[in-house]
Amino acid sequence: MKGVVLALGGGGVRGAAHLALLDVLREARIPIAGLAGSSAGALAAAMYAFGHSLRPAELAEWLKDPEIERLHKNGALYQVSRLVDFVRRPYLAEGHRIRQGFRSLFGDRRIEESPVPLVIQACDVHTGELVMLRAGPVAEALMASSAVPSVFPPVRWHGRLLVDGDVAEKVPVTAARALAAGPVVAVDVSNKPVPTEPKTALEAAFMAGEASRRRLLGLALAQADLVIALAADPPIETFDAAQAERAYELGRVRAEAALPRIRQLLAEPPPPRPPWWQRLPKLPKPGPIPQKT
Repeated sequence: MKGVVLALGGGGVRGAAHLALLDVLREARIPIAGLAGSSAGALAAAMYAFGHSLRPAELAEWLKDPEIERLHKNGALYQVSRLVDFVRRPYLAEGHRIRQGFRSLFGDRRIEESPVPLVIQACDVHTGELVMLRAGPVAEALMASSAVPSVFPPVRWHGRLLVDGDVAEKVPVTAARALAAGPVVAVDVSNKPVPTEPKTALEAAFMAGEASRRRLLGLALAQADLVIALAADPPIETFDAAQAERAYELGRVRAEAALPRIRQLLAEPPPPRPPWWQRLPKLPKPGPIPQKT
């Protein structure tokens, strides 16, 4: 089947932008040859593959979880209790309501039954290996792909301990390339980076980790034929369900702007691709070595 292969990245509530992209492609009659999804992107991919069409507000009702809503509470006493949970528990939420929502949406459907080639990406928490789930229960695979470390418990899967696919590769370009032939359109629903100065040691550690993740993300996106970036500004918080409609509308804007390029990719023969090491971002040249005095 000729068509685009979508690599849909994670981002919590910002994943509503994936629903907008899929709606735009459906309306424009753009064929989809394959779907690779991680975390929120995995949910959007599975929904499209199995014929579910829900608006963000409707989907939020299916997956509404009081434990996640409490993560947004403010107040000094609540924040202290969260800090205590961080050091006493391996995760903050059980995720029972979300698992129930996945099962209500997909029942006993299996990944290999998908009418469109589908891969759900997770990560082996012991090895850091990218794990491409091509067979098995859709609901359980989605739970594994969405198991954000420290927020949800990891999922046991055939001897592995799996967590959020974003840990291995935030936008699953590698999985999309392995899934089907065709131009790969990568959809990154990250917020627009905002340069700030760390005020605490914890903030400094978080910023360093985020910089590393952005670097890995850049390496993955360099292998896509087209990148659609949500770049939400002001940012949309990962678990802020009230922002889902905003993410959807912004996703429509980005998808409609990308339509001409997508059509062009489908019309032109695929160009020869250089080896992967030639597609890596260029590093700055080192400066002169200081002389000893």
